[in-house]
Amino acid sequence: MATNIGLPALTLAFKAAAKTVANRTKRGVAAVIVRDTAALGVHVLRTAAQIPSTLGAANQALIESVFTGSDRGMPSQVIALVISSASGENTALADGLSLLAGHSIDYLAGPADADAGELTAIAAWVKAQRAAYRTVKLVRPVGSSGSDDMGIIDVEETGAYSGDTAVSAGALCFRLAGILAGIPMGESSTYAALPEITAVTERTTAQQNTAISNGKLILIHDGLQAKIARGVNSLVTIPSEGKEDWSKIKIVEGMDLITYFLRTTIENDYMGRYPNLYDNKQLLVAAVSDYFTELEKAGVLSPGESYAQVDYNAQLAWMQAQGVDTSTMTEQQIRTYQTGSYVFLAYGGRLVDAMEDFQGTFTNL
Repeated sequence: MATNIGLPALTLAFKAAAKTVANRTKRGVAAVIVRDTAALGVHVLRTAAQIPSTLGAANQALIESVFTGSDRGMPSQVIALVISSASGENTALADGLSLLAGHSIDYLAGPADADAGELTAIAAWVKAQRAAYRTVKLVRPVGSSGSDDMGIIDVEETGAYSGDTAVSAGALCFRLAGILAGIPMGESSTYAALPEITAVTERTTAQQNTAISNGKLILIHDGLQAKIARGVNSLVTIPSEGKEDWSKIKIVEGMDLITYFLRTTIENDYMGRYPNLYDNKQLLVAAVSDYFTELEKAGVLSPGESYAQVDYNAQLAWMQAQGVDTSTMTEQQIRTYQTGSYVFLAYGGRLVDAMEDFQGTFTNL
């Protein structure tokens, strides 16, 4: 008789009412892609001093810009993928992305001169990674149409200058990937400064608002310095079970922190390691609860609103599907029932945004 066992299932759903969650205890990994004829492959860099000296000067400068971060922090690590710039290397990008799949990445940018086809291929790779609960987010120049995806940040900036030197949107994405990777968990990237940028695309206030509402990350200049106008991703079509704040980079970062923790904790510490008994399920529940407490302290989740528990409704549905008579069973008997290889958990919390919109009234006494 044919079986339908397959690979062990690790299914995480993120819903507005009861956000499923998992998290990483680290932050700040930016990855970038450059083309060159030397130092091909993946380089894990902790400081700019580790940038391969055999790379071209322009590529060294691009990678160094990622380490700059902002006054809110800098990446803890930069992963540089160097792909061949030789003519006829049609598989260089695809082969390089396969190498990146073995690394944990928060924000990805490059190549700075990527064409539309390459940007589409990278976006597809990012979407596939995120579908597998990997938390990479792409920082890319906006194409002819918006990406409409919370894992893709569309940068619309064609008028940036550093002194008399124009800064391309592709190069700017390297800089922004480093900024975003360096933002602490409790803060957002809104108004994060890029002091070296002396001019940005001129827009009226109405045009700035329209761009942001359309899922574009833009820069503004207040006469003193350039800064990110609002930390938004490209999502504009909110899913039926989603929330409007899923268009905020900070909120998605919180969701990804949770996803990273649950995925890695389950895969590394629980999957296949314990008998599937109620007491062992409670060990995982306790681990999730402890992590949520830390996220509450860090300003990622609202204090006192997080929870984790064995999922009574999912467990009941599984038992009934197996033909178990649950009519006389108590709730605790259902929660402690042995469920084969399946572990059903329910967890949630309220993600916290940063202080960005202010309103005050001055009273002249």
